[in-house]
Amino acid sequence: MKILYYNWIQFDNERKQGGGVNVYQKNLIDYLVKNTGNEIYFLSSGWEYNPLKITPYFQKTDNIYGSKCKSFVIVNSSIMAPAFTIYMNPEKFITDTDCYEIFDKFIKDHGPFDVIHFNNIEGISVNVLKLKEKYPDIKFVVSIHNYQPICPLNQYFQNHNNKICSDFKNGEECLKCSVEKPGKKEYSNRCKNFYYNRLKGNKKILRFPVKIFTRFFKFRNEKFIGSEKTMEPKYYALYRKHNIEMLNRYADVILAVSERVRQIMISHGIESDKVITSYIGTKFAESELGHSTAQTTSPFTIAYMGYERIDKGFFFLIDALSKLDKEIAKNINVVLAVAKIHKENYENKLKNFNKIIVHNGYTHKELPQILKDVNLGIVPVLWEDNLPQVAIEMVACGVPILCSDFGGASELSSSEYFKFKGGNENNFVEKLAAIINNPVLLNDYWLNHSPLTTMEKHVKNLLKIYGGKYAKTSVIL
Repeated sequence: MKILYYNWIQFDNERKQGGGVNVYQKNLIDYLVKNTGNEIYFLSSGWEYNPLKITPYFQKTDNIYGSKCKSFVIVNSSIMAPAFTIYMNPEKFITDTDCYEIFDKFIKDHGPFDVIHFNNIEGISVNVLKLKEKYPDIKFVVSIHNYQPICPLNQYFQNHNNKICSDFKNGEECLKCSVEKPGKKEYSNRCKNFYYNRLKGNKKILRFPVKIFTRFFKFRNEKFIGSEKTMEPKYYALYRKHNIEMLNRYADVILAVSERVRQIMISHGIESDKVITSYIGTKFAESELGHSTAQTTSPFTIAYMGYERIDKGFFFLIDALSKLDKEIAKNINVVLAVAKIHKENYENKLKNFNKIIVHNGYTHKELPQILKDVNLGIVPVLWEDNLPQVAIEMVACGVPILCSDFGGASELSSSEYFKFKGGNENNFVEKLAAIINNPVLLNDYWLNHSPLTTMEKHVKNLLKIYGGKYAKTSVIL
């Protein structure tokens, strides 16, 4: 088959931007070019802007696989990426036609394709899916890795009051989300990206053209990112409605990365027979142990890995642990693998614990050493975290995880001992204490654990979907 993959940033970009979605995209292409005979194309958009030109155009790029993967970028896209950069201008996603036209030209010049697989709809508008009318033989596949179709900030989490966005009040709540509003620097940054990628990061050459050119194009900032004037509730409501309608009408199949994501998208109007739960393939699955590694001797060791952020549940966890019975706490070690952690946020509240072990973040190579004595991982997210990479990493390394019921992490095991009510400190403490007091329960995690999905298995399932060999039900791959 001839397959076109889309993601807003190139899968092998030197600065490793794009998060877990880009890691997945790279791993997927890596497997396909090395193990199959499919013809692979890749397209990105919304990241590079040439200040010497006005209209969008595409051009070929280099990539680590050479001719085995033909990669391109849309320069000067009418939709900037990542999504949050133009969350102040929701109407633009609805009315955009430029993305449709440049995407159409790309298909004409480099197609026809058997499949176009969108790993997000950032850097373009959902209106490109309307090309299904023009190219009915192409299968349009859309993966839901985040909540961009229903939230311009991707998060589906109201960060002004720290709760899941179960009611956005027809767009009124969208105006309150407190993030740093994009400013004049955004267009300049995209110009820098253009020159960085052309000049391989030569800063001396880079500084001169960016300074000169961006001065003449500051007026384009409002065109791209909007302003306070364009932030009207009705447009946020239309944004969500329009995206859902376009997905239902034109996507052949929608892939949700966890069952929880599938249910959320259905609750917002996605047709249930169109969306399939498809756990992404991961290289960690190839070395998954499938059992605990640490001995359950005293002290019992728990671990939190990730970010010092409210939505990730860091502060919830620290507060909840401070309420644990002192007699239990004194026999527990706490591992915190958090980059740039602030001592004042945990030291006093965890004073009753046996030992606090802090790592300044972590790399994949460091995981086995960090986790070697850990009995239980904690994934306490307060938002509907689609399927946290950290959950996959810990489980692959032989660490069972106690998870919030928000998001997809709890789906890695069906054992009820390892799932607590998200945001409920009492329920968390109750579940944690039960496991610590009866460590034999750790075995129940593995008895009810569904093995992680290898890239080989994932690709086989994808190729079935691409070829039409799947049932239109909630098939879990």
